[in-house]
Amino acid sequence: MITNYLSPLEFVVTVKRLPNVQFFTQRATIPSVNLQAIDKPTPFKTIFEPGDNIVYSELNLSFIVDENMNNYIEVFSWLKGLSFPENFNQYKNLQNSDEGIKSDISLLVKNSHKNPSILINYFDCFPVSLSEVLLDTSQNDVIYPEATVTFQYNYFSISQIS
Repeated sequence: MITNYLSPLEFVVTVKRLPNVQFFTQRATIPSVNLQAIDKPTPFKTIFEPGDNIVYSELNLSFIVDENMNNYIEVFSWLKGLSFPENFNQYKNLQNSDEGIKSDISLLVKNSHKNPSILINYFDCFPVSLSEVLLDTSQNDVIYPEATVTFQYNYFSISQIS
């Protein structure tokens, strides 16, 4: 069986709550996964056993900020609603919205023939940070500003698409 390398160029992100972010996404990370080992002391040496607590690192999506900053404002509004910095109604309004507090995110990775190959689903996602946006007039070429949103989630699943 001949296998090609995974292409980092062909993927599609779907975030129901953030349609403008999914369209402009430039980078996505497949998070690391860690299993915490359990220490088992003995009179001679500590022995390690596999633990039963898996830890997922955060999911990062980087996107080009559109001219009206719609995608940045989508994420900002979600974060603001979660933290309700001005009044309690901000959280209540977010909770009662059609989208709710959390959202699932899908990452569809395509193969070397640009056909869907791997589907990664992240469940119960919510943003925990939104990066700065750099505006810089000292550049010779136009480099469109990007922002990165970091999500926390409960777990993810990976499936191969045949």
